[in-house]
Amino acid sequence: MKKNVLWTKGHKIKSFEIFADKSGDSVDMLGQISFIKYFEDVIDPSLHMDIFINDVNGLINKLPIRSGSVVRIHLEHPSQEDPIKMDLIVTNISGHIIDQKREIYNLTCETIGALSNHTNRVWTKYKGSIAASVGKILNEKIDGKINFVDTTSNECEFYGNYRRPFKVISDLCRKAIPSTGSFKVGDGGTAGYLFFETQDGYNFRSIDLIFQSDPDLEYLMTPFKEGLDLSNNFKISGAPAMTESHDIIKKLRSGAFSSSNWYYDVITRKVHFYNFKSGDYQLGNDEDVTPVTYKNNYSRIILGTLDKGTTNRNANGVDITTPQDQSRYQAQASARYAAMFSQILDITVPMNLSLRAGQVINVKFPDLNTGKPQDKNSPESGKYMIARLSHEFGNSEGDFTGLSLVRDSFTINE
Repeated sequence: MKKNVLWTKGHKIKSFEIFADKSGDSVDMLGQISFIKYFEDVIDPSLHMDIFINDVNGLINKLPIRSGSVVRIHLEHPSQEDPIKMDLIVTNISGHIIDQKREIYNLTCETIGALSNHTNRVWTKYKGSIAASVGKILNEKIDGKINFVDTTSNECEFYGNYRRPFKVISDLCRKAIPSTGSFKVGDGGTAGYLFFETQDGYNFRSIDLIFQSDPDLEYLMTPFKEGLDLSNNFKISGAPAMTESHDIIKKLRSGAFSSSNWYYDVITRKVHFYNFKSGDYQLGNDEDVTPVTYKNNYSRIILGTLDKGTTNRNANGVDITTPQDQSRYQAQASARYAAMFSQILDITVPMNLSLRAGQVINVKFPDLNTGKPQDKNSPESGKYMIARLSHEFGNSEGDFTGLSLVRDSFTINE
């Protein structure tokens, strides 16, 4: 990371090659790139890159370029020491326009893991910790590297049933409990994981552990900026857009504050009850937005079945796994995902390739009518998780990164 230069410019596309799917021939199309958009998302198991091409040589049919062709790209920017070097697969060609002198089209590219997810199936039995099962599935079924897998405190025995690897892992996200949690009501850890891909590889992360981590960077909203000030690298470039759900009727209907969960265990044929309250999971910031009046009385009844599996019991039907309150964690996971996206902040910052989806950053807003962020904590300030990001290379206005940030609570104004 070079902090002695402005990050709104300075990107370099060092190389860009496309390999034909059948012949293996390659062509350098570096001079025919219009611009590039790079995407990461915590609810998407695969990263994406859109490459917009101005093809003046008709290579789309001469090479030819087709879905399945390999793209090799090398990008550099002063915000990150290590360049982006990727071999990607063209998964779609869209926006194809032809005139007398050129062809314009967009290559949508993804990593090889997105394709191996469709060509491999999970069919064997897995047992042990959920984190270990996730790591094993990724190593055995997906072509790609693993970046980080948070440990889990609970175990799960299951069969793959010939499902796709990403589907199996996504289903395990709702069952996984971080190691900081316990099986006693009132303890901190709550169910709910995220499975996604970044520049560094695949991630299986606990929502609780993400929000417990310290922010890596801080971005500041200021009413004005000096043109050549290097601190602009960590200032919000445009007007932020905050999306919040203040509709209390909608929240009561969805059971956001409190819900009664009735689960039927298809193995034991017993019904389990759990009354969920919003305080059953840890908040990313200080202020709980739940109205005190509606915190205790549940506003929604949710009916469901317990997914305990059929391999966790001995011949007598006795559960032989570590005891856990399945109904509690199943209710927590549903509420946790909903609460995480209850506040969304969209901002644009100078390009920073070191940012990752799933990373926690701090955003600081000035107190109203003062312009000074040190007077009081603005309720909009605080800790956010990067849910989605987009780097755009080749924008005529400069190099920028778009961030979609999420959180589940406010910062206390004091």
